[in-house]
Amino acid sequence: MKRLRECAASVGVIACCIAFPAHAQLAQDEQQVAGADRGEPATGEIIVTGNKRDQSLVDVPISVQVFTDEVITDRGITGPADFLNTTPNVVFIADNAGEVFVNIRGQTGARNGDPNVAIVMDGVTLSSLKPFNQDLFAIEQIEVLKGPQSALYGRNAAAGAIIINTKKPTDVFEGAFTASYANHDTKRVNGNVQGPLSDTLGFALAASYRDTDGPFKSITTGENVLRNRVMSGRGRMVFDNGEGLTVDAKIGINDTKGGGIAYNAHIAGAGIGGLPVDRGIDANYVIDFVSDVRGIFEETFWDATLKVENDMDFATLTMIGAYNNLDQYYGSDGVPYVPDTGTPGATVQQYTIRDESYSGEMRLTSPGSQKFRWQVGFYYLRYDRDQTSHLMADTLGVVPETVGSILPPTSDFPTVAFGNPFYKTTSYAPFGNVEFDVTDKLTLALAGRYDTEKRSVRELTTADINPLTGASYNLCVALTGRSLEDCYSSRTFKAFQPKASITYKFTPEVSAYASYGKGFKSGGFNPIGSREALRQSAIDAGADPDSVFVEDQYGKEVSKSWEAGLKTQLFDRMLSFNVAAFKTDVTGAQQFDFSPSVGLQTIVEIDKVKLKGLDADFNLNTPGGLNVYGSAGYVHGRIAQFDGNPAFVGNVSPKTYEYTLSLGVAQDIALSDTLMLVPRVEFTRFGPFWQNANNTPGTRRDPLSLLKGRLSLRSEGGWEVSAFGDNLTNEKYYQEIVPLLGFFSVNYRGPTRSYGVEVRKTF
Repeated sequence: MKRLRECAASVGVIACCIAFPAHAQLAQDEQQVAGADRGEPATGEIIVTGNKRDQSLVDVPISVQVFTDEVITDRGITGPADFLNTTPNVVFIADNAGEVFVNIRGQTGARNGDPNVAIVMDGVTLSSLKPFNQDLFAIEQIEVLKGPQSALYGRNAAAGAIIINTKKPTDVFEGAFTASYANHDTKRVNGNVQGPLSDTLGFALAASYRDTDGPFKSITTGENVLRNRVMSGRGRMVFDNGEGLTVDAKIGINDTKGGGIAYNAHIAGAGIGGLPVDRGIDANYVIDFVSDVRGIFEETFWDATLKVENDMDFATLTMIGAYNNLDQYYGSDGVPYVPDTGTPGATVQQYTIRDESYSGEMRLTSPGSQKFRWQVGFYYLRYDRDQTSHLMADTLGVVPETVGSILPPTSDFPTVAFGNPFYKTTSYAPFGNVEFDVTDKLTLALAGRYDTEKRSVRELTTADINPLTGASYNLCVALTGRSLEDCYSSRTFKAFQPKASITYKFTPEVSAYASYGKGFKSGGFNPIGSREALRQSAIDAGADPDSVFVEDQYGKEVSKSWEAGLKTQLFDRMLSFNVAAFKTDVTGAQQFDFSPSVGLQTIVEIDKVKLKGLDADFNLNTPGGLNVYGSAGYVHGRIAQFDGNPAFVGNVSPKTYEYTLSLGVAQDIALSDTLMLVPRVEFTRFGPFWQNANNTPGTRRDPLSLLKGRLSLRSEGGWEVSAFGDNLTNEKYYQEIVPLLGFFSVNYRGPTRSYGVEVRKTF
């Protein structure tokens, strides 16, 4: 077991060969150590693709963290939260009905809106984050880029980008198989195999299966509310003629079934779910699930990608075409998710989303070895979404089997409200960037992209009269006076997104960078008639209708960011310390607003939000094989202008985590020539945050600390057995808090303690 002996005895020597980029913690270190063990270049160089060209990570003037396949395995990374929540100033939140939020430096997306981070899988930018919340398997590398990346990735990359590259075919036949079992009857199996079919053609196959009851039951029905079963598969073939031409084709599918949307309701004085009657909204007091309606969630996502590259000496031509299709449904109890079947106003809800997108990109990239490097390209996207929302009377305590159609008053589930907006998005953008090595130490970079995005919405709901309300089912027809044919809106959003950076290497071990970038997120549409519905609701409640700040349309979100960073590698690179400061001004910040009185989920704009803060991380390798790593992030976020309600000015910006902290320790212990024991412990702490712009009392979540551990036994033959545990102290908390009407909130719980064993075999 030569590799293990060398790893145990020479960690100090290997550490001296490691190159640390800014904000690259243990992930880089472990990859470089593994590379040295495999006999790869002694420099341990990491190649990243975030700038749409292969570059050494130390040359990229971006705050970035890289997770290689070795690190993904060693740390037990199986989903986005496992790597994002240990990255400074990054937080990942997802519910069990497909909603996903990635918060980077205080910038986050809004429910039913666009994200502020681009997710790029094998060179293709996802049109939404919904497919991102899936199991990770057969992954070659993950890159988390913080700060504005809009100049390269355009729409929705204002706060950063996450680059995921799956495993490609290899020159030799190889693969891996992993199986695990954990509490909550959680079973997980995945495997991958890749290799050559001929001298010019290779293949890669991967599949994954996970089934769990989830950690929570409804105390009313006994339902496993977070049950989940996921099956995924992926196939890939790559042709390489050895003369600069490669053709890369990939197809993948993901099928999920589980429980419907699962929230707890905090209602002042109600005593529901064990909430004391003297408590109102309380983001830090966790209660039981009490809904008496069994939820349903079904989702199928599949994608196909074709990438062609041709090296023409003076430049490489890259062409990428992609197709994505998402079909999602969930049904559950209606707000407030309490046992109220048969009572006046009790409802059940159904939502469907059918997404279809086509995208293409073509670019020319100069060789990376020359002093002056350039890239030009063009991007196109067509994205359609057919969405329905259906609110029905809760008369039987179940979700009806009928999906996507209005039910009459004589049915068991008479329709209360129904909406069927159809959204179209057409986006295109030319882009380009240049880099110039002014000297051996000084590099300048400029990038720019001009995005044009046309969006439209058509309300397809019938204009027939709803007997329960006496008004049209179609909110647009009922409240705006338009005919069904006129229930249509269209708008085009445009933005130029520049980025400039400068990098200076004082010595090979100390460098600094500074950058400026502009980000853009398109505006869009709320259901037509939303404003009038809310104004009428205010009148009915005796409130001032002019206090309603929701509009049927909302404008684009634009951000301007400045950043400066320092990278250091000390004591022959045994110690790395990196720090970056940033300042971001956001205009038109998009935020979610829910009005249960009329069943509307809308997006509103905060006129100005100001964010500023720091990222820092360190990594220490000792000659004895001990690795200590950690990070810290701080964000000061405030609402600077809100014309809809000036009283909100000065409030903490929504979903801005005040700080994040992480600390990890790992140790390689050689038990024999063929066995290695590797214990690992990670501590993460999240600072407080407020959920909404008005900082509703009771919705500030207190700081949260989580502890996880992993103990692995590795053998020379490629076998590895691990015991693992997450949230070891069994903290009970809410990931998301949605305030409603000022006197209650619906909240989504975070996972409790989990633990299990895993067996892995590589060949």
